[in-house]
Amino acid sequence: MRRRKSLLALIGIVVLLVSLAVPMMQCAPAAEEGVTPPEEDVSPYGGRLVIGYTDPIDSLVVDEDYTWTGMGCGLGGGTNMLYDGLSRVPKGPNYFEYSPCLCQSWETEDGKTWVLHLAENVKWHDGVPFTAEDLKFTWDYVWPDPGFWEIFTDAESTEVIDEHTLKVVLKAPIATWYGPPTWTYTPVVPKHIFEPYKDNIVECPNEEAIATGPYKLKEFVANQYIWLEVNEDYWGGRPYLDEVIMKLYGGAETMFMALEHGEVDVVSGISTPSGLIDDLQQAPDIDVADLPGNDMATLCFNLHQDLPYQDINVRRAIAHAIDRDKLIDLVYGGLAEKIDSIVFNEDIMHNENLPQYDYDLNKANTLLDDGGYLDSDGDGIRNDPATGQNLAFELIINSANQPSVKCSTVITENLAEVGIDIDMRAVDSDTFSDYLYNPLADAFQIAYTELSPGPSPFADWAWIYFTSTEISGGWAHAVYDNPVFDELYAAMGAAESLDERKEVEDEMQVMLQEDLPYIYLVRPAFLNAHRTDKFEGWVPQVGGFFSWMSPWSALEVHEK
Repeated sequence: MRRRKSLLALIGIVVLLVSLAVPMMQCAPAAEEGVTPPEEDVSPYGGRLVIGYTDPIDSLVVDEDYTWTGMGCGLGGGTNMLYDGLSRVPKGPNYFEYSPCLCQSWETEDGKTWVLHLAENVKWHDGVPFTAEDLKFTWDYVWPDPGFWEIFTDAESTEVIDEHTLKVVLKAPIATWYGPPTWTYTPVVPKHIFEPYKDNIVECPNEEAIATGPYKLKEFVANQYIWLEVNEDYWGGRPYLDEVIMKLYGGAETMFMALEHGEVDVVSGISTPSGLIDDLQQAPDIDVADLPGNDMATLCFNLHQDLPYQDINVRRAIAHAIDRDKLIDLVYGGLAEKIDSIVFNEDIMHNENLPQYDYDLNKANTLLDDGGYLDSDGDGIRNDPATGQNLAFELIINSANQPSVKCSTVITENLAEVGIDIDMRAVDSDTFSDYLYNPLADAFQIAYTELSPGPSPFADWAWIYFTSTEISGGWAHAVYDNPVFDELYAAMGAAESLDERKEVEDEMQVMLQEDLPYIYLVRPAFLNAHRTDKFEGWVPQVGGFFSWMSPWSALEVHEK
């Protein structure tokens, strides 16, 4: 009975309170329209981003993998998640702007002697302060490795002025008016860890990978993944993500499948094959961004070989016989553009008045007829007038690159129409690279290659493909060996203004289009597949959100 009375009393109190509240609510002022209660603060930080790769690094040893592989660039080549460089690649579109990183500013009068002012309050991941001594050590003992392009970083001397100032005297001057952007994708290492290995840097196992970048190494499993965690005390400001995992896949097919299953958030280094685009676009929470491509499909002639294509008109006939529109439509589903230079079409350094080699079988046939390359034995293949041999060449392709196989098939069919026989030879990636980087061994005649230059001035390195073997060694795949071009190459690097540089580059582009050590074919778009359910803030760049040269997505991507 007592419990029942208590319950009735409680109900009465509630009824009374409600009856009093109603008139009070009616007398209250009306809420202002459009005003909503304040939301709770939500931290912009957090999340684990997984990036898919197909090109592995098998150790954290500081060698050329940091500049020539996707995962290596992610660590310190250009994406710089682990290692900072002296500068960063700008977001564009003006890539000549200086984007500071460890080098905040600089002074030079002659392009040869540079005084670099370094960022202060920078610490290595183990807490040791970063100083000019670290940069001097890196310059003296790490960057001289050919893998780090000593052509731009080779120094006569380095001198520490104070803790945050280094004086560098280069062996050859470089341009003074836009800063030292070529120092962007060369990682700076800690002297206190690497000094015992200074005579052979690659002997340092570098298992902890102590650096100064926005992320720190959490775990590394060779040929499987690299697990990074945020550097909470990053001197440049904490990035949004808590963790980044760079995960290796054995091939593109398994990587894109992992993307569909939500195991990967974004694909790096591989443009989405045209056959997968529709399926991915229709999948929930997946988008395929159409970004400017960084790869250029070309044909490279090994001019060290004494073959009929030494005749420039044979090379020009081949150029006129290739149907680039067919390559674009059949191989790339229309998502590519024709090219005529190592310089991107949209680049301010691109020469708009270059010799063109439009698809024209009549021109191709006329050039060959006038050169005496006739089908003298009636087998449908032209003959070399000097030897009587069939006009036939071997074309090597990288079997791992599916677009190259398809493009080379089209090219073979094109050239058959003008009486040139092409024998396609697919080789594995290592063999292809061995042949290409040792052209003097004459292991190949023509190669279907993909050049990946980047925008100016970050494409400066790519001009070395066309320099003499004395300058570039195995990088001169075509063995062009033109001393006039070598002089222009030096003049380009030392140009004292944008106008002067453009004048030199215009001449270089004309020379290459007239001489055709390479035939430029097409530039595919980079179709960057990524998930949209967890993250936003992707920064589009040439070659993708996480290309070899873009640090910005790593700094700006965040959870939704």
